[in-house]
Amino acid sequence: MLAEKGVESADLSMFSEEQRRMIYSQAADILMRLNKHESAFIAMELAGRPLPVEQLKRIAENKILLGQHREAYELLLKTGQKELAEFVKANFL
Repeated sequence: MLAEKGVESADLSMFSEEQRRMIYSQAADILMRLNKHESAFIAMELAGRPLPVEQLKRIAENKILLGQHREAYELLLKTGQKELAEFVKANFL
């Protein structure tokens, strides 16, 4: 359900915090297999899992090449590359 409808739109308030983390963690694994990386990263954050920084960097680089600068900026911030993120913001946003 989370993979189809989106992680952000899911209402998991009826579950305990531990159950929500498990659900988001499993959803992240499924979303990664479906190549829905951005949704998978959101699910990982909600599950409290560490983000795959190297993969985020590659995706951010591709977003820059495709002209998707807002998304690249947000991904770069998540990877801790604040200088590069600020460069993208200053020059492309």
